[in-house]
Amino acid sequence: MVLGRVDTGKSTFCRHLASAALERGRKVGIVDSDVGQSWIGPPTTVGMKMVTGVPSPTLFPDSFYFVGSVSPERHLLQTTVGVKRMVETAISLRAELVIVDTTGLIDGQMGRALKASKVDLVRPDHIVCFQKASELESLIKGIEISSCHNIHRLEPSRNVRKKSQNSRRIYRQEQFSKYFSGFVSHKFQFSQLRGQRTVFLNGRRANNRELENLSQIVGDRVLYAEWSSRGLFLVTMDKISRLDSSRLYNHLNLKDLRTDTTKGFQKLVTALMDEQGEPICLGLIEEIDFGRYTLTVRCKKEAIESARAIQFSQFRIQ
Repeated sequence: MVLGRVDTGKSTFCRHLASAALERGRKVGIVDSDVGQSWIGPPTTVGMKMVTGVPSPTLFPDSFYFVGSVSPERHLLQTTVGVKRMVETAISLRAELVIVDTTGLIDGQMGRALKASKVDLVRPDHIVCFQKASELESLIKGIEISSCHNIHRLEPSRNVRKKSQNSRRIYRQEQFSKYFSGFVSHKFQFSQLRGQRTVFLNGRRANNRELENLSQIVGDRVLYAEWSSRGLFLVTMDKISRLDSSRLYNHLNLKDLRTDTTKGFQKLVTALMDEQGEPICLGLIEEIDFGRYTLTVRCKKEAIESARAIQFSQFRIQ
């Protein structure tokens, strides 16, 4: 596992290490967990690639785990689970060396928690730390005791190029553009898919009379609603206020309320899953029709027949 702040040469090191291992006849898998600046697979994912030649700066993944964000800060659980799943996938494909590239989030309580959790779950044999001074020592000293005894401290190369926030944003746009090129638009019926990480597409659909009653309570037209056990998911034209949300909670004695607007689904990045729960591809929502119960998604052709579930996120491509 390779650790370090942003712009310390982690990804370049991973590629050189993979090439060296390939020259010695090793079977190599690389896990890229930098969800914002990913080079294996599109942003928002933890990608895994079994490397057969000299790794290029961008690779299409053999498998991926959908985090649904370009930052791990509010998605620590999904990120750590994704790393563990992708390492297991590489091992199942008989990788003799698995290299885990990580994000540059190492500072503060959140950064330490993320890296310590990854190390605790994966239990790497070796950890390579790129640090200019001693910025990783508070993390390393805790890890050395129980999780990994082979810590390698390296100084970042002076040739590492610094990337601005704007260049990082442009890079993400280019990665998404490459990924979705060649994909097709397909109209899925709501009944074809189960929702994951949301109550949407899993509850009982509200009838017209219930929609009218809900519209009167919130003072806006409710286009769609689903009931779950003491829970409600609804879609309105405009975002409802906290006062209206409280009114719904009290009036209907709810324990869980999720609301969204039609705009909230536009250009939303999702993941389509097969019946075994394995990811097929990312999808991009182009249109959603709550009157006809259809969801138009830009996706791989293979996903049209095999998709059984959809994982939603809160990340939209601008």
